[in-house]
Amino acid sequence: MVLSNQPDQPLETAPKLAAKPVFNASRLLLPQVFEPSVRGHLERVPRMQLRRIGRRIAMSHYSQHIVRGSFALLLVCGFAGVFSASAHAQSASSWDKRGANAEAREDYDAAFEAYRQAHLKKPQDLRYKTHYERLRFQAANEHVDRGRVLRQSGDFGGAINEFARALQIDPGNQAASQELDFTEKSSKGEAPKTGPQGQVIPPVGMEQTPRQKQTMRDIASLGEPVTLQPVSDDPVTLHMVQDTKAIYQAIGKAAGLNVIFDPDYVSKSIPVDLTSVSLYDALRIVGTLSGTFWKPVTSNTIFVAQNNRTKRTDLDDLAVQTFYLTNVSQQNDANEILVALRNLLDPALKIYLVASQNALILRATPSELILAEKLINDLDRTRAEVVVDVAVLEVSRQKERDLGITLPTSFGLTPQFTNQNITNNSSSTGTASTNGSGAATTTTASSLTLNSLGNLNATNFAVSLSGGTVNALLSDLDTRILQNPRIRATDGQHSTLKIGEKIPVATGSYNSGVSTGLANIGVQTQFTYLDVGVNIDITPTVHYDHEVSLKMKVEISASNGNVTISGVTEPIITQRVAEQVIQLKDGEPSILAGLLQQEDTKTINGTPGLGELPFFKYFFSSQDKVQQSDEIVFLIIPHIVRESILTDENTRAIYTGSGQSIDLIRRDPAKVEAALAAQSAVQNGAGTASGQSTSAAQAAQAMVAQLREQANKPLPPTINQSTAAGAAASTSATPINLSVVSPAGNQAVGSTFTVSVTAANAHDLFSVPLQMQFDPHLLSLVDVDAGDLLSRDHQAVALVHRDEGNGAVTISASRPPNATGVNGQGTLCTLTFKALAPGDATLALVRTGAKDSKQNTIPTIGSQSVVHVK
Repeated sequence: MVLSNQPDQPLETAPKLAAKPVFNASRLLLPQVFEPSVRGHLERVPRMQLRRIGRRIAMSHYSQHIVRGSFALLLVCGFAGVFSASAHAQSASSWDKRGANAEAREDYDAAFEAYRQAHLKKPQDLRYKTHYERLRFQAANEHVDRGRVLRQSGDFGGAINEFARALQIDPGNQAASQELDFTEKSSKGEAPKTGPQGQVIPPVGMEQTPRQKQTMRDIASLGEPVTLQPVSDDPVTLHMVQDTKAIYQAIGKAAGLNVIFDPDYVSKSIPVDLTSVSLYDALRIVGTLSGTFWKPVTSNTIFVAQNNRTKRTDLDDLAVQTFYLTNVSQQNDANEILVALRNLLDPALKIYLVASQNALILRATPSELILAEKLINDLDRTRAEVVVDVAVLEVSRQKERDLGITLPTSFGLTPQFTNQNITNNSSSTGTASTNGSGAATTTTASSLTLNSLGNLNATNFAVSLSGGTVNALLSDLDTRILQNPRIRATDGQHSTLKIGEKIPVATGSYNSGVSTGLANIGVQTQFTYLDVGVNIDITPTVHYDHEVSLKMKVEISASNGNVTISGVTEPIITQRVAEQVIQLKDGEPSILAGLLQQEDTKTINGTPGLGELPFFKYFFSSQDKVQQSDEIVFLIIPHIVRESILTDENTRAIYTGSGQSIDLIRRDPAKVEAALAAQSAVQNGAGTASGQSTSAAQAAQAMVAQLREQANKPLPPTINQSTAAGAAASTSATPINLSVVSPAGNQAVGSTFTVSVTAANAHDLFSVPLQMQFDPHLLSLVDVDAGDLLSRDHQAVALVHRDEGNGAVTISASRPPNATGVNGQGTLCTLTFKALAPGDATLALVRTGAKDSKQNTIPTIGSQSVVHVK
């Protein structure tokens, strides 16, 4: 049915071909919206009016569909956006948590990558950007440090990879860029020069301008002090009584040296009886007998002259040398070294201190320069460092009980009387009313008269009583306060740690007496600020016997309310102060001070007499009992985290001649090489087999192989013929069997036992890195000691171990540099465990490796063992 625009016809008689239809009501509105009875009424409505109604209804119905659809669409889009944002934020948060976990494990590469992913997910979040930027610097510096260690060991390829990785992480790292450029140049040419401590000496970059090139050429052309280089080092044997010149010429002929004499020298005959002495000892003995001295003119020529002050001053060669102090932190340290050199060497020695460069410039004889270098090497040492754990424990308990009944303790008696109405012409008291003619007045009296005293009774008095209370209160306050600050300090340096706040305190006032027209400035109050909180002042002194002297002051203070003094409000400061000097061993805990205070208070309020009876006192009195106790303990534990190691070269005596001239004795070259090898072994971390702790330098030397392997680790290659051939070559060698030997029988809970890691079929074994996994709920690692396999040939083993957590321990055992490998079988290391809980604990070698003396990888086979704990 179609609605037309003809209003005068009924709905049922509308023509089939109507004008332009407006709305199909029969198809959309009438069947779907209205009931049949309603449709019957609508059929009798004129078409024009029905058309308007249909249009309105249709538009309303259509609008409802649009609104409902739009609302549903917006709701779906909103939820989708929320879920998408939530998933986006959750992803960035998970990356950030992963980075925090990696940073806690000190895996800075993984932490940096995780933080980078979190920053990429949400670059607008400052938290993720802060973590990313902070780890970028730390991760890059870790690769720079690894590269320096590898370069020092001679692995230039691994060092270049580490420096390149550092630049990839932080392109703006100037240190990585400089180290990469220097290492690439060094790998193409000669090995870099090293200092006396083995550190790499970087080249001086002065090649920018032609003038600087000429300067470098001039500096390089300068000659060093002449060093005698005899043709033969064979021992000298002389038995003769001859002229001094003849004896000198005989010694020079035996050593292949030319001997010339001072024209002013007068020779004399002396007896010489020498058997198998070195060249330098023979020259020194002859010089002592003849009163002469000699000096090298060229590498194979010596000049002999009379030994006196004049000749020494005229003939002694002088040289200039600059010594750079590497461990000077303040001006006083350099001044002390300067004073020591001036007092020990020749008073006429020219020495200058350049404080801006931490350098000493000396002009002296070659012997004096060598002696000065030895003294500077002994005095310019790395200062030891100490970490001091301070624990302040305060336990306070207050217990109060208030029990009993408090009856009224006082009452009052107040007289009461009845007011009287008195009629009189005049009145002086009370309330009066007077009429206009001045007649009689009625007055209400408010005072007690004598007439009323005779009629007093109980109704004329009022009694007031004080209140009574029933008390039943119990309070128990238990307070525990633990403050555990930690401070790191350098040997001999004052360190301060302040954690808290500053509170202003008035210290004085003055009246300026100055007025500015309308106002007077008046009294001005001066304030100072007190440090309230945890304040630690410490000056440690590290001794060479692993003991620490601590001059310290520990102060724990807090604000405890205010007090008004002369109109000025001042804070009340509570203090806990301990100040003293003590000497402790490394890791030894000590109680600085302690305070135990107990206070008992008992208060009784009640009726006298009845309140003191044994039973009735609970009904006629109230008892308030307070027990308070305070206990405070100051505990400190020093830990030496860096120590200054002394060698035999630092403590041995040096011969410096007689009189005012310095004359050094040259040692046998074989003994010199032995001493250098021993010193290198100590500096490279050998000697840990005695059970002493391993320093950072020793650990770095021992982990060089692992760093090299990690730096040279390539990306996963495709399988080709070269890799297959390399794999076949590596597997063709006989593998080393690594076994875990656990004790037989059951281990009791709380007991300690040892587990050995042994190696069999070893051939040219130089170093072994491995990782052992155990159950941390059943066992606890106590210590790791070196075995006897790598220490053969009286070589010291560099043993480094690190507890990775979660039952994993990484161990690296290595022989000293330039040492050969070992063969056979033996114990690599011994681990000491403590049984924690009953059960079967599995000890497994999850990662193993081995290298020979040429740093080639040796295949290994790991194993595992089970320990029964009951």
